[in-house]
Amino acid sequence: MIQIENLRVSKNGSTICRAAELSVQAGERIGIYGANGSGKTTLLRVIAGLERDFQGRCQVTADQPNRIYVHQNPYLFRGTVLRNVTYGLRARGVSHKTGEEQARAWMEKLGIAALAGRRVNHLSGGERRRTALVRALVLRPPLLLLDEPLAEMDAEGEAQVIQALGELESTTVLIASPAELPDGLVSKRFVIGRPD
Repeated sequence: MIQIENLRVSKNGSTICRAAELSVQAGERIGIYGANGSGKTTLLRVIAGLERDFQGRCQVTADQPNRIYVHQNPYLFRGTVLRNVTYGLRARGVSHKTGEEQARAWMEKLGIAALAGRRVNHLSGGERRRTALVRALVLRPPLLLLDEPLAEMDAEGEAQVIQALGELESTTVLIASPAELPDGLVSKRFVIGRPD
């Protein structure tokens, strides 16, 4: 699924991300750990195909539309939570009725079903994060890249995310985090050190 060798990303003459080797098989759950500034987000962006200016090798078998990246500060579109969650489904030609049914089912799993009609500018940080996660999960992508998805979540929210990710058995998941992730969320670890 993913093969990285001698990856290096530099900006303004400084190396901001370095990864000697990372191999990820289809369906694996990988925790990417490192301190702030170690390049975790940049690594996810390279894998997502959003950062193309790098040295080394990064080969990903999933094509671009099937690599779903959820940023640590997710962007939400104007409108309601439900409209945001169904956005990707609509873009992929899923009917309105089917898309809404799928969206509501995933919103229930992540505990935000009651927020369906709420406008996104009235959400808390944790609610925004869950909305962005549901928008990604409902697509059941082959490759899911999550940047600190559990930040601003309480224990109940964490449990809901772990359970929901468990339902995506064929999805390869990479999760960037500054701290150890809860048991059951990842099966392998990749530690990224400060680049310089």
